[in-house]
Amino acid sequence: MTKNIQTTPPHRLNKHIRDQLKRINSSAFVDVMARQFDYDPKYVLMNNVKPLSSSKRLVARAVTVKYLPARPDLDASKPRNEKSPEYVAFELAGPGDVIVMDSMETSLMSIGGDIKFLRLKQRLVDGLVCDGGVRDMGSVEKYNIGIWAYGKTSNLGTKIGTPFSTNEPIKVDGILVMPGDYIVADNDGVVVIPRIIAKEVAQAAIEYSELEEWIKHKLDKENLSPGKYYPPDKNTYEEFRKSKRQFRD
Repeated sequence: MTKNIQTTPPHRLNKHIRDQLKRINSSAFVDVMARQFDYDPKYVLMNNVKPLSSSKRLVARAVTVKYLPARPDLDASKPRNEKSPEYVAFELAGPGDVIVMDSMETSLMSIGGDIKFLRLKQRLVDGLVCDGGVRDMGSVEKYNIGIWAYGKTSNLGTKIGTPFSTNEPIKVDGILVMPGDYIVADNDGVVVIPRIIAKEVAQAAIEYSELEEWIKHKLDKENLSPGKYYPPDKNTYEEFRKSKRQFRD
């Protein structure tokens, strides 16, 4: 039998903050979590998941789906039709959410295509992230859903894996994703922000993005080597914060 369904934790980041974060590169989140929160990139960065669509940067709350290897007895016990775990996830998700699928780290595991993902378009879901393959990208691309995956495929996924559970902890590309965690994704990579520190990381990432712009301005104005201010240390932060206070005053 497939496992019971859990609900999705409420948003910790409001839409205004999420929109601000969409202007920040995924690399900034990796830097902030490593330097200020002691989250090594090996805990949060999906190295092998790549963008398949040309959508904008993603900042969204995770609704998770776990797949297990296909086997006749497991397949027979799976809830049918709209009660299948992936469809339950689709109905839980909406604007500000991303479907995240543990697809067993193989692009042969097709997790869906044109017909399935029409529902994501209807539900206004922001995106989908998986360590499997996606079918029908020529059609899915038109749905304006951000898609990050191992690759495209024409394979029949039901012969590889079976949707097993909705909104439980999963492993995607070797990275833990908990329901309600935030996913940041762009052309450079996919990063997981643990829900428990999401607000603090958001504030730090916004400041870090401002700091980087300040550093670029300083280097351009002073015609100096990046090593003068980068990577930023305590003194760099202090000078940056002092300049912000002076500007406000």
